[in-house]
Amino acid sequence: MPRYFFNVDELDTDPEGSELHDLKAARAEAVLAARELLTECIFAGRDVVPLKILITDEAGQVLDTIHIRDVLPRSLRVGRD
Repeated sequence: MPRYFFNVDELDTDPEGSELHDLKAARAEAVLAARELLTECIFAGRDVVPLKILITDEAGQVLDTIHIRDVLPRSLRVGRD
């Protein structure tokens, strides 16, 4: 089973990674992580939040990017149609 890593912005924040069936499963996991991260930032009262979670493989190649703004409800997305 492939191992995927979920790094916040360009920082190497996930040194262990997770074994998941495929990129679709990794993307679903990253969306949940982005929502949890955003929730933590809001509860902590932070004005600045991370912008994205990068899904990478074991070689460090970026396979997909989850933008934090995209996990917000559609009505809260600024500048998006």
